Amino acid sequence: MIDFHSHILPGIDDGSRDFNESINLLKEAKENGFHKIISTSHYAINTYEVPEYKRIELINNLKSEVNDIDIILGSEIFLTYNILGLLSEYKASSINNTRYILFELPLRNYFPNLRDTLNKIKENNYKLILAHPERYKLIQDDFNVLYQLRDMGVLFQSNYASILGLYGLRAKIVMKKMLKNRLTNFLGSDVHREKTIYPKIPIALNKISKIISQDYLDDLTLNNAQIILNGENL
Repeated sequence: MIDFHSHILPGIDDGSRDFNESINLLKEAKENGFHKIISTSHYAINTYEVPEYKRIELINNLKSEVNDIDIILGSEIFLTYNILGLLSEYKASSINNTRYILFELPLRNYFPNLRDTLNKIKENNYKLILAHPERYKLIQDDFNVLYQLRDMGVLFQSNYASILGLYGLRAKIVMKKMLKNRLTNFLGSDVHREKTIYPKIPIALNKISKIISQDYLDDLTLNNAQIILNGENL
């Protein structure tokens, strides 16, 4: 499987606290079925601003210690009007140097001029993937927003743990509805700490498998992510 969303790099955001924890997270990922992890450390102006070259250094350091699981460059970019500048200046990163961008929104507040901002990014030939849509109040309050975003070409990555209720009942309900309507395109751990999410992956997979077909589950856990890593159209 490919983990589409993770915070495994040490000491640069609210994820892994040090190198040893990162190594332990990689071991947990391997033990629970992952062979590739997309490293999507937060990039948020005035909060988490570690540039791309530094994150590449950290990835290479981890690869030198754990060589049986692949770590791939990415970012979880907090949406900003200057997102194109962050990418062109090699501050934030697309997924595996493709045109695909994983972005996040405010969890509780609304992002002003959301549609115009997303359209501007699309006009510059980037493709958008929204991280954990089931967690946003905007979507919990109005599920139809997902269809509006989908019609704009936005893809969706859901968190495994949402199906277990780890982000609250409303997130769990939204994720179930997304799965039933085939709106989710990728699954990710969104892991931040060892001994938290990765050990729960088998339980989450079991619950998800009771909602969707095996073919769709294969797409969410492997096939769609590989298409993105190849820079192909999904």
